[in-house]
Amino acid sequence: MAGKDGIGRPRVSAVIPNWNRKNDLREALEAIKAQTYPIEEIIVVDNNSSDGTREMIEEEFPEVLFIQSPHNIVIQALNIGAKTAKGDIILHQDNDGVLNPDAVEKMIKVFASDPSIAVVHSKNLYYDTGEPFDPLRWFTPEQQQSDRVIDVPTFHGNGAMIRRDVLEEIDYIEPEIALYQFERNISAKAIDRGYRIVYYPASVIRHKISRESRNPGHRLYITMTGGWWYLARFYPAGVAIRKAFTYLMFFLLYSIKHNTFKDFYRGMRDALLGLPEVLRGRCPVSDETVKILESKPYESSMIFYGSLDTIKKWFSKPTKG
Repeated sequence: MAGKDGIGRPRVSAVIPNWNRKNDLREALEAIKAQTYPIEEIIVVDNNSSDGTREMIEEEFPEVLFIQSPHNIVIQALNIGAKTAKGDIILHQDNDGVLNPDAVEKMIKVFASDPSIAVVHSKNLYYDTGEPFDPLRWFTPEQQQSDRVIDVPTFHGNGAMIRRDVLEEIDYIEPEIALYQFERNISAKAIDRGYRIVYYPASVIRHKISRESRNPGHRLYITMTGGWWYLARFYPAGVAIRKAFTYLMFFLLYSIKHNTFKDFYRGMRDALLGLPEVLRGRCPVSDETVKILESKPYESSMIFYGSLDTIKKWFSKPTKG
């Protein structure tokens, strides 16, 4: 993909949503500035932090464009940052992600290999252990160590690069999406227009993600609403209904595991209340796109591996003497 500088080097804008993680954000910004491929601009969209983030940015990173929302808009910060950005490609990452110095350069080379690639996402490693983060078990150890470009039905938003022209073409992220599922929304629309979503494990980002959800009730709530709205907006009716029941099974098991029944019922209520608005924007994808989106298991992997990990955790608990 040729950049607007006319010499085939696409301009990159980094967009980081942030909320009350000043120290993590500092490390993330330092890693972006250390990239071997030049970053055109860095945009931090802050969700009304109260921990001194603005002051830290002004003092230590004066070149960063700081946009502050008056309230927490979560992943909609990506929409704001992407629409503000000047670059040809948007680098999106969490505020607790730390890119390897050559990560952006490696992803740029992947974009150059095929003009139909819309998204390239990096291998996420646990920050503390260096183990790959792959909760759905989509990739073999050999693939994780390879230099191959792997087609996938969706991506991990931390350490992902997205073509801005594609984001404009698909009209960015739907307003109802708070956090989880935004990657699947982008992927469904891009794949339906003939673009590829790819995973490139040679590009690496370390992620300060916990093996246990920081707030399982909140995670359940936004996964429920975003998941059901995703099906309602993009999937053919029959497939959407069948998969909605699979979702329900996962949500129920998750509630049992984490004792989040209050959030379970709240998620069901709000998903139903928001459904009419989602259906007004309904745009079902083609059967061929559904095949690609279903080429790797998502809900069934969450249920199976989530349950398996829970059982392992129970049996690994030390017995009290």
